[in-house]
Amino acid sequence: MKEKTNLHLGCGRRNFGKDWIHVDGGNYEHLEYESITSLSWAKDNSVDLIYASHVFEYFDREEAINVLAEWHRVLKPGAILRIAVPDFEVL
Repeated sequence: MKEKTNLHLGCGRRNFGKDWIHVDGGNYEHLEYESITSLSWAKDNSVDLIYASHVFEYFDREEAINVLAEWHRVLKPGAILRIAVPDFEVL
């Protein structure tokens, strides 16, 4: 069992190692799940860190609200959500 649960959402070919759960719709060996919008496999309040780099900008406003709600559902109280986007002000 992992000490901390870290999710790398939309990871593509980037593999952060065994301490991470890699989620992406691609076809890479290190992927454990496909959907970054539905984390139905994860329990409520079970994740310590979500890292999503350059994927959030692909959601429109309504989708973004639903995605954030799903990510929030799985995050533990006080957990970290780290989102990187090319231009946050545009979003």
